[in-house]
Amino acid sequence: MDYQGAQAMTRSSRTLGQLTFLLVPAFCCGTVAATDSSDATTSAVNFTGPLLTPNPQNLPAGTWLVEPYLIHNSSSDAYNDQWDRYAKDEGTGQWLTIVPVFYGVTDRLQLQLTAGLARSDSAGSHTSGFGLTDTTISAQYMLIAPDKSRDIPAVSVRYSHQFPTGPYDHLGSNPLNGTGNGASTDTFSVLAQQYIWFPNGRPLRVRAAVSYTLPPNQVAINGVSVYGTPQDFRGQIRLGSSFGVSVGAEYSIDPQWVLALDVAYNRVYASQLQGVQDTGTALVPLESRNPTSKVVSLAPAIEYNFNDRIGVIGGVQFSAAGRNSDAFITPQVAVNMVF
Repeated sequence: MDYQGAQAMTRSSRTLGQLTFLLVPAFCCGTVAATDSSDATTSAVNFTGPLLTPNPQNLPAGTWLVEPYLIHNSSSDAYNDQWDRYAKDEGTGQWLTIVPVFYGVTDRLQLQLTAGLARSDSAGSHTSGFGLTDTTISAQYMLIAPDKSRDIPAVSVRYSHQFPTGPYDHLGSNPLNGTGNGASTDTFSVLAQQYIWFPNGRPLRVRAAVSYTLPPNQVAINGVSVYGTPQDFRGQIRLGSSFGVSVGAEYSIDPQWVLALDVAYNRVYASQLQGVQDTGTALVPLESRNPTSKVVSLAPAIEYNFNDRIGVIGGVQFSAAGRNSDAFITPQVAVNMVF
């Protein structure tokens, strides 16, 4: 297979891989929020958390939280360097299940483990079953705990490390089997949350998060990979850093129903691929560069809380604008369970 052919065949896999690793940190590091319960002036208040923006208020010591997600990423368009949207030659899709598990070590320290499975499809081809995604562990420390009247916001810092547990190279004849990116990454975040109470006794909960991922070490690549490399390729890719900011708001209609909305901005800096392809008669140098990409997305959702320990959220994240990135739509549903 020549290099251009491999690039064409793996474009869908690479696109979905990049989209997964753009979205997954949001889920792994911040989407999931403990169902919160408090006494308002009129009735109880329960939240599950919006789809994207993290919860800075930690679980109580000794408490577990599990929130499995079912997600479908799809993309048929992309954005060019001028922020213009255009149709891609081939659409892509990916089913993704993410399971974050949280544990409150103390009232201020919280740990998290997140793993997932993914299955991709494009142009009639698909992954050979579900493949393991990369795995993330996180530690979050609450710097400022909110007071009982909630006049003081909750503020936390978080460190997350991604382990390259998902396959990304040696993919043989099916590049869609790539469900990881091969990189060990470190992400640092600052999170904040505040309540605004309305005269009717119902609250608006507002969150904000800023995250930065350090550029990882070079990732060694052999053969067909999620980065568009062909058979008999040997080389490496240097991935860029990434930056993300999101703001989320939830309005409690009553003790069960909540309306939620997130607005997010993500920037992934340029990456550089270098290596050689062994044609059998010569080593052919191969090199490519992906420019910095940017995307602005929205994520409206609706929550239903059975009580202060079990809630369900469903919604859709979609790109509103972008540059050198895919346009995507990502419906998703999750069940929030506190133990």
